[in-house]
Amino acid sequence: MNYKFYFLLLSLILVSCNNNQVNYKKIASFQDHSIKNLEISADKHTRVLLIFPHADDEITCVGLTSYLKSKGAKIHMLTLGHSSETKINETRIEELNCSATKMGVEKLEIAGLIINKWDDIMNDNISFWYDKKDSIKAIISDKIKRYKPQILITYDTEIGGYGHPEHRISAQLTEEIFHEKKSDSTLYLEKIYQFSLPEKLENFMLSNIPAYDYSKKLTNSEGLPNPDVALNIADYWKIKNDVALCHESQFKILNKFHMIAKKGELKNHSEAFSKEYYTVIE
Repeated sequence: MNYKFYFLLLSLILVSCNNNQVNYKKIASFQDHSIKNLEISADKHTRVLLIFPHADDEITCVGLTSYLKSKGAKIHMLTLGHSSETKINETRIEELNCSATKMGVEKLEIAGLIINKWDDIMNDNISFWYDKKDSIKAIISDKIKRYKPQILITYDTEIGGYGHPEHRISAQLTEEIFHEKKSDSTLYLEKIYQFSLPEKLENFMLSNIPAYDYSKKLTNSEGLPNPDVALNIADYWKIKNDVALCHESQFKILNKFHMIAKKGELKNHSEAFSKEYYTVIE
């Protein structure tokens, strides 16, 4: 046996393991405890609508959704994708159905719009989402008219989470509808909760993501809007992790964003990622 080779291989494995270790205490220090805690009244008459372009986007708001459900609120989810130019992505839809079940969503609607490839996104070549804004807006507006939610949950309108243009566009269209229809007496729109992050956590989670920097330059933005409220999700963290586990085809990217806890690290992960943050539009 070549012992030198064996020990070299063992050393490389140990170094690799050490490099992959997550400093949860450091991540916990990035949480901003100065942001006021979310206070919201909700009961069995409260209707909540999640509006996102992709399967797995809903992971960002599982804590808030679960909190509202605990107060009796009813949850619907509108996912604007999921198809390419040639076919429906059945795998992503199966994963989304799993997620909706874990979240206790009463009704999931999937519009089946075209989702762009990463090469096109990084070249701002997403003509469908730019050219079909009126059609996309009509889909969102129709759902709001039928369901009559008081609360909407989306991405932010600045860069769209980590910088995905389909995130940004869907959030912008939703906010446009909100302002146009808020005074409509036949609807009951009250607030939009837009996903955000405090500065230190944003820098940690997003600064190495190419789409993030590209989107900031493209939109002339400094990044995510400042959060208005924070929600402690300790009571709902397991649900959030279970929802993330539904999206098996996306594990590689979800792990980049620390959205799935590794075995043996559940407690540390839940303590480090203990809050969700939102910008409130009303």
